Amino acid sequence: MQRRTLLAAAGTGLAAALTGCTASAGDGSDGSDDGDSTTESTSDPTPTPEPVEAVSVATGERLTTVVGDGPASDDGVLKPHHVRLENPTDEPWTARIDVSRPLGAGHVETYELARDATVTVSLRVPADYDVTVTDIDSDAAATDSVGPDDFDCNRSWTAFSPGDGGVSVSGGSTQMACGPRVVAADDAVTVALGDGSLPTESTKPHGLAVSNPTDAAAVVEFAYETPAGAVAFGGTYRLEPGARVGASLTEAREVTLRVARRSESGEEATETVTVEQSQFDCNASSTTVSLTDDGGFESRTLSTLMFCGDAEPKNESST
Repeated sequence: MQRRTLLAAAGTGLAAALTGCTASAGDGSDGSDDGDSTTESTSDPTPTPEPVEAVSVATGERLTTVVGDGPASDDGVLKPHHVRLENPTDEPWTARIDVSRPLGAGHVETYELARDATVTVSLRVPADYDVTVTDIDSDAAATDSVGPDDFDCNRSWTAFSPGDGGVSVSGGSTQMACGPRVVAADDAVTVALGDGSLPTESTKPHGLAVSNPTDAAAVVEFAYETPAGAVAFGGTYRLEPGARVGASLTEAREVTLRVARRSESGEEATETVTVEQSQFDCNASSTTVSLTDDGGFESRTLSTLMFCGDAEPKNESST
């Protein structure tokens, strides 16, 4: 069960209130007032830290949250990558974790971990992630990156914990030999990319996929990239005949899909398609890169081609 507590943003003590000083001016050695006196008051108050709301994780408790609805599963051939907050010390540790990815919601939260408590963020979509963990008390921070290559048949993790006045980073993997993920015949793997912020209620997502309509299995390497080159979804997959892997773009942004395959003779074929912002409208639309029998690709975009603009206003005349 998650419990939230309010903590000071810096330090655990309460800010001390400093009182002002009063001085009197007079010409008597006994300190009596001569009639003319001035009173000065000075203060240097210490600002009260802003409270921080944190999820409290009890001793021995294991808390898990999931990012993305991708194909990686704990029991599948492709495993998620886990980002962990661990507190092996006897003192409570308050840390803020920020996990971001190119397209789609990440995870931002502050946790207060008791001794031997663990928080796990399970990343389900093979993509580029930036991870920052900040110690609330010391303001020390540590960063790390996760990429599509960190997702395979191994159970892998990146762990953050308190150490030497800062935040320490470690990682590991079960180190098994892994081949490409296999998408079975007539199977489809689809992930959602984006934050759902389509311009209007009538604007529909755009599908962008790689399919194998041939009679032979093939290994393909693909990457969905933003204009900055960040990978929003990618990896190496073995597509059985009839298999399909792709994404539903739920945010009106430019996305480029790069696909490569190597033939038995060693020749490599590549295909690049870009979805523009203008392709997001009221139409149900999709772009598919299909494998061909000769070792190449064929790309095609389909749309319902409905008119999506506002109706033109009627001309009115007055007499």
